Amino acid sequence: EQQRLRFAYGLILKKYFGFDSPESSKVVYPVTDEKTGLTRYMEMRLDGRFIDVSPVKDMPPLPPSLLDPSTNRLYSLEELIRLVPLDHFIFEGLTVLRINDVTEQAVITEMKNFLLDYNGLPGSVSYTRLEKMIQDLIGLKDLTIGITPFFRIQGHYIYSELHNSQSLLYRKCTSTSEKDEISDYSKILFRDNHQPVLYQALDQKNTAHIQCLHNYYRAGSRSIIICPLKQGKELLGLLEISSHEPGYLQPFHISKIEPAVPLFKISLEKSLEQLNTQVEDLIKKKFTAVQPAVEWKFTEVSLNYLVNHYTQSDTRLERIVFEQVYPFFGAIDVRSSSTARSKAVQADLLEQLELASVVIRKAQQGLSFPILKELETKISKYISAVTDTLRSNEEMAVYDFLQGQLLAVFNHLLETEPAVKTETEDYFACLDPQRQYLYRHRKEYEQSIARINETLARFADREQVAAQKIYPHYFERFITDGLEFNMYMGQSISPRKKMDEIYLRNLKMWQLTMMVKAARLTAQLELELPMPLRTTQLILASSQPLTICFRTEERKFDVDGVGNTRYEIIKKRIDKVHIKNSEERLTQPGMIAIVYTQAKDAGEYKEYIEFLQQKELLQPGVENLDLEELQGVSGLKALRVSIQPDKTNGAEAMNKHTLLTAG
Repeated sequence: EQQRLRFAYGLILKKYFGFDSPESSKVVYPVTDEKTGLTRYMEMRLDGRFIDVSPVKDMPPLPPSLLDPSTNRLYSLEELIRLVPLDHFIFEGLTVLRINDVTEQAVITEMKNFLLDYNGLPGSVSYTRLEKMIQDLIGLKDLTIGITPFFRIQGHYIYSELHNSQSLLYRKCTSTSEKDEISDYSKILFRDNHQPVLYQALDQKNTAHIQCLHNYYRAGSRSIIICPLKQGKELLGLLEISSHEPGYLQPFHISKIEPAVPLFKISLEKSLEQLNTQVEDLIKKKFTAVQPAVEWKFTEVSLNYLVNHYTQSDTRLERIVFEQVYPFFGAIDVRSSSTARSKAVQADLLEQLELASVVIRKAQQGLSFPILKELETKISKYISAVTDTLRSNEEMAVYDFLQGQLLAVFNHLLETEPAVKTETEDYFACLDPQRQYLYRHRKEYEQSIARINETLARFADREQVAAQKIYPHYFERFITDGLEFNMYMGQSISPRKKMDEIYLRNLKMWQLTMMVKAARLTAQLELELPMPLRTTQLILASSQPLTICFRTEERKFDVDGVGNTRYEIIKKRIDKVHIKNSEERLTQPGMIAIVYTQAKDAGEYKEYIEFLQQKELLQPGVENLDLEELQGVSGLKALRVSIQPDKTNGAEAMNKHTLLTAG
């Protein structure tokens, strides 16, 4: 009725108001087939070229304009009925009625609007409507529609009920590894194919050698069209149109589905984009920057949280746990760094106090201020205190004196006493302009520490590139006065690469070789440092796997479980351990110490040491040492071996020896 009214007013507006209204009108009607239940869309066109409109009697009064003054647009149909009553006009002539089947265009438009409303893949509840649209488009009932996305984040496939619930390919898969395998297989199968593929009749015989077809057959498909959904050359997923009846789908059905394929590709792209954004936001919010080796786990936990939170608002994040992982610990420490710093501070304070003493003595030659005598006494007292062992409270007291009382007096002398101007200016010239105290020896110390730390950090990161190729593992390093690092490797961290003892042995060999390289590197660096500093090298050997978990509050990994805490206790207490019944520290410059608790670890590392001795990277001989008992830890032993000095270029020489050869 609305369409008829619009058509009628179009004729009136064209004749009496000069509006360029179309001479024909069209409307699309859905018609449901009672037998099949499928919907056809019929377009009806009314041709008004042979219809004349005239007043019933005299021409009724017409409004001067039919444009709404507030919007400058034509009045609505309701307003037109009020302003120009239709019963004042009569329509005479002939109309031609044309009816066309526009099912394909109408379904594509409906499908486009439907998918745009979801801004991605629709939920499982809405798949029934999408399935009905595909059936109408093809013209067949009893079809099953599936979408299998091949979403990957950080190189790992993502499987979740939210995105995979409508997949026919995964329907009979029972494990993640099975899904991984079929996903890789499908990507190879459709690598060079961009067009939909029809398999008219599936049976056990013709699906036995094509893995994905076998999966469809197991899921109940007997006739199927598979449409690859690609983004460039990358396969994003598959659109699956399946029937339980062999031969039900025919070649001409492919041409009917092809116009809809780009819509599903766009939906997959939007879903993947949303998923990436949500996961990245959650990782940044709940975790921290994570390494590629374990990022897949953070992604999986984040995805599970998002999926579950979609249905349950009180969902909690799962614990990120890796079981049965082998730990590695190494420490490269600047020997006596605290003593070196204390001596540097001591030297700076003594030099500044001596300079201040020169100014005070010169000032007393021309002035008889009692405060100058008091300052001289204090300076002498502080010189005596600083010359002896420097304590932290004494250090702060001297700095307070130099930057407080003494600074105020010297500023006064500089402005008012020309006789001591030269000495006072010399004093201030020796001070650091930003810190306002003498900063020469301490600067040399801090520059040396910074140079060592920077060099070791770059070196460790560079070496890690090779280590990750051996077997993917978690690695973290900490910069203090030197460098410490933790490594964890195991099947749970890299589920897609089978764990083998050869990888474990190779990483142990890498760790020992890396410590030799680091020692040689810092030994060469010693000649270039403002303050010569030496490093010690320490390894904690452990062949017992343990469990680690991510502590969300601290945003770091830590060992999990009471049984694993002994490893952490040992790790924290061996840096300054002594050899049993002696005052000698285990760690010494130019040497590598390997702490262990089990004899088999010592035997294994002796093999690696012997190999590096043959390569002239370590000196002959190995010390077997018992270590002192520590609080809560007893029975520790150690191997200690001297590093062969690098007579040429140690880094180049060691790069020639591959880890696999050592294994």
